[in-house]
Amino acid sequence: MQQGTRNLIPVLPQLVTAAREHLDHARRLLDTVRDARPAQQFVIDGIRYQCASRERSKWQSGTLYVTRPDEPKPRFDAARLEDNAFWTWAAVEVLRRTGARIEELLELTHLSLRQYKAPTGEMVPLLQISPSKTDLERVIPADLDLVAVLARIIRRIKADDGKVRLLHRYDTYEPTFGPALPHLFQRVTHHRLRGIPPDRIRELLAELAQRANAVDVDGTPLKFTPRDFRRIFSTETVNSGLPIHIAAKLLGHLDLNTTQGYVAIYPEEVIAGYRRFVDQRRAQRPSEEYREPTDTEWIEFRDHFQLRKVALGTCDRPYGTPCQHKHACVRCPMLRISPSQAPRLLEIEHNTRERLGEARQMQWLGEVAALDKSLRHIAKKKQQVDLRRKQADVGEAGVEALD
Repeated sequence: MQQGTRNLIPVLPQLVTAAREHLDHARRLLDTVRDARPAQQFVIDGIRYQCASRERSKWQSGTLYVTRPDEPKPRFDAARLEDNAFWTWAAVEVLRRTGARIEELLELTHLSLRQYKAPTGEMVPLLQISPSKTDLERVIPADLDLVAVLARIIRRIKADDGKVRLLHRYDTYEPTFGPALPHLFQRVTHHRLRGIPPDRIRELLAELAQRANAVDVDGTPLKFTPRDFRRIFSTETVNSGLPIHIAAKLLGHLDLNTTQGYVAIYPEEVIAGYRRFVDQRRAQRPSEEYREPTDTEWIEFRDHFQLRKVALGTCDRPYGTPCQHKHACVRCPMLRISPSQAPRLLEIEHNTRERLGEARQMQWLGEVAALDKSLRHIAKKKQQVDLRRKQADVGEAGVEALD
């Protein structure tokens, strides 16, 4: 199991990128088909499509069929393609950012979103995971990226009255229908509102792995399951410095041995982790290394996100770790730029370019290389600001987006 997790972790960015790009492609295809005439051809991302006839049937109204003239493939529904692409992307993002089980994912509702007022007065979004395997509910902090994903899901499933529709979800494990709740993973199929079943999520993930050409180093195709995202989440959180008893709390494990079994440890991390363990044990944890976190520790973990404010935004370095980049924030991948600090970022870029011009004139080649690297990082931060602005424009940024 641990070796399988080590094989999947390097491929995860490739899978995430494939999900995002496929959703973007499917959305642009759907927008084009809606405005196209029957038999009209068009090209999207180098692929030629042709709009087929719009048919009405007993089950589907105004189906937007599309074909690919250059390939002998059957026609497909552009709206269904976009819908599948969206829920594939949503499942990947929520699973990898929460470590939730598949049944916990599908039981998320609009009521699962909570707010906590930090000592600084700022409202912190929290995600409440309903009881499943252990019959114990838990609450995990929701970072800005998870908030944006959840807000995008909510915006998609809201009815015309601005509310999330209630749904009696069928529980395949009980088996029985649950009470009417505003479930997040819901879709309309054959004119009926249904909850997305677990098997469908697994099928979408399998299709995504094929589309992303996820293969091992020896060329063997890799498969991603909901459980794999949970193992990857636990591995990355523990290996980034989060104490294992806090990780167990986030994952909903009653036994720390279960969490340890999920964590795929790498050889160099074993050595470094052992040294840290000895130092910490000698200094402050003589006998309580593995235990249930106290209320004080849990509050400290929950509030530590508010203690990393910097001039340009927020530092997302792992829990309990010092700054390893000597506060060179612009070049640090852990910096999350605040859109309100865009003028300050442009000022830094202007000053950097002036220094670069001087360095080139004086033939300070070392300085030139360093400043060029800084400008590349600044360009990435500007892209990050643009993304945050787009999320804000469509109502996917901030705690208020979860209402």
